[in-house]
Amino acid sequence: MPYKANKIKRIWQLLFVLIWCAQMLTAVYFCYQKKGFHEDEYYTYYSTARTYGLNIENNAWMEHDAYFNEFVVLEGERFQYGLVKQVQSWDVHPPVYYWIFHTIASLFPGKFSKWYGLVLNLAAFGISMVLLWILSLKVTKYNEKLSLLVCLFYGFTPVVISSVVFIRMYALLTVFVLMCAVLHVRVIEDYTGSYVGLSDKLSTGSSDGSIKLSVWRFLLPLAVVTYFGFLTQYYYFIFLFFIGFAFCVYMLWKDRNLWNCIRYAVSLAVAFGLAYVTYPSCLGQMFRGQRGAQATGNFFDVSNTLMRLEFFYELMDEYVFGKLLAVLVLVVVLLGLYVWFETRVIKYKNIRNNDNGEKKLSDHIGIRYDEYFILLFAVVGYFFVVSKTALLLGETSIRYQMPIYGMVVLLIFAAIDGLVRGCVRYSGKGSAEWIRRINYMNGRIYNVIIGLAALVAVIINIIGFVGGRVVFLYPEDEERIAFAKGQQLNKTPVVYIYDENQSWCVWDVADELFEYDRVYFMGQGGNELIDDVDVVGSDAVVVYLNNTAQAEEELGRIMSGNANLSDYELKYQEKYCDVYYLYGRD
Repeated sequence: MPYKANKIKRIWQLLFVLIWCAQMLTAVYFCYQKKGFHEDEYYTYYSTARTYGLNIENNAWMEHDAYFNEFVVLEGERFQYGLVKQVQSWDVHPPVYYWIFHTIASLFPGKFSKWYGLVLNLAAFGISMVLLWILSLKVTKYNEKLSLLVCLFYGFTPVVISSVVFIRMYALLTVFVLMCAVLHVRVIEDYTGSYVGLSDKLSTGSSDGSIKLSVWRFLLPLAVVTYFGFLTQYYYFIFLFFIGFAFCVYMLWKDRNLWNCIRYAVSLAVAFGLAYVTYPSCLGQMFRGQRGAQATGNFFDVSNTLMRLEFFYELMDEYVFGKLLAVLVLVVVLLGLYVWFETRVIKYKNIRNNDNGEKKLSDHIGIRYDEYFILLFAVVGYFFVVSKTALLLGETSIRYQMPIYGMVVLLIFAAIDGLVRGCVRYSGKGSAEWIRRINYMNGRIYNVIIGLAALVAVIINIIGFVGGRVVFLYPEDEERIAFAKGQQLNKTPVVYIYDENQSWCVWDVADELFEYDRVYFMGQGGNELIDDVDVVGSDAVVVYLNNTAQAEEELGRIMSGNANLSDYELKYQEKYCDVYYLYGRD
């Protein structure tokens, strides 16, 4: 490659590094803004640090350490990976993410910190952006400008920042999904030939015209990625299924080599076999467990299809594209129709280059067709299946589609860019001189367009940040923790009235309960009064009341047993409970 081309390539790489650093700093900033936790995030801590289990005794006090120790790794519980796997086998998730989280928490025994999960997610985010950069280059024929735009836009979207601050396995899953995509695209690139640097010359590709599935370059790395990806989150299997299906069809169509498909399938079978040996609970969790049965039922329920697709489309529209997705899709459709009309109706299918040779439409559109459509098939398939099977939990459901959002941005931006190029090439005269002039003008115009698009991308993301579209921060918890600290200083007794059939809900306010020396737990719906001397003799009581309970009846049980209490105030409402302050009138 000429020195000048190398220098330009390094400049683009440097720009990517600078943008990457800015995105990492932005993610760190929002990590500092995270003040509370989703109940599933508490489960991350609980399931990797479980001591005896959160066994709540009705009508009894639970001391601080008995509660707190269930969420931290104690000195004698460090690096107990077998226990972590066992606890996960009782739930619905595979263990790899929890093993990594447990390793980090084991380095700080007896401590609880949001940074255990955030550091892991920050690392995953950084790797994901590098992988998206590589994938974008390969799909767009090494168009550094467009690839940089893709990474600039996606890396600052509220949804990707949300994936960083959400202490669950989805940021790590994104890494393995993107690795899977890069590995498949690289094989096709090796077969068809790749654009080198900024030159317009294609490499020759595979020398003998066959698809090469190298053991060390593809099959073994894919097996490793599949092993860890599948044992991180079962949604990895969905993406692999669709990209693997498209990849095998492509190999049979291009190469007619069934042996390649067999080798490909065997490598994946080995990966899944090792995953099963490592974690035999995986099959039951996928198909027979609570979530497996629920997901299967949702998938085969045809009546919910449009509703679910609309739900997840609206999430992607708002949290990724700033409510401009419909506009972008419309642009793609209109440009596509125009290019189709020019090439199919007018029959202007080929134009001549300066060497008087012929080039096809795919040579003039900045997209690598084979890689693009295989990736498109995988992304659409993943979106459809996950939309059909995932839980509908409002804005927090963005987690389920997170692994493909970056690829959706790539596919849409690449389609617009490529179709615009097609419109330029196929509008007007097709002479070599006209093409030369258009190319010269297009270079400058293209730079302006990319610059304006980058500005719009930044504005969209800033609007998303200001509009509070970064999820899982829970800023309201800062004030609630301060309230708990104040009540502990006043030695105000705390009573938690919970649903005995859903006792796990009490960890939804764990960060608040950590502030108290002890908490009195009692089941809702009983008739007995509290006779504990510390409660009945107090001038004030804080009550966490399950929000499905009858408030007046349950609070009356406490007030009837304490002559000092005559009134109450609702302080705030949590997801699973309401917090009341009981007091006496002067």
